[in-house]
Amino acid sequence: MTTTTEQSLRASVDYYKTLCDQLQHALDSRVVIEQAKGLLAERHQLDLDEAFHLLRSFCRANNLKLTETARAIVARQQVAGVSGERQPSAAVS
Repeated sequence: MTTTTEQSLRASVDYYKTLCDQLQHALDSRVVIEQAKGLLAERHQLDLDEAFHLLRSFCRANNLKLTETARAIVARQQVAGVSGERQPSAAVS
């Protein structure tokens, strides 16, 4: 193999490794968000869309990352302010 071909192959391998890592991270994030939605839906008698709206609104109102907040919910940590009640400051149209 020539040096140029080797460099090209290495660059391709690096690219696909990075892409694989990014896709795995996205999948992991999605899974934990779905779990948190399920927990919120169960705890507060919401459908999954309402649970996601509650989670997203809470994160936006408190400048929190969605995945980190979802992880906290799944870990059954208390996240102050997340409740089934809609608060005017957290409402999203």
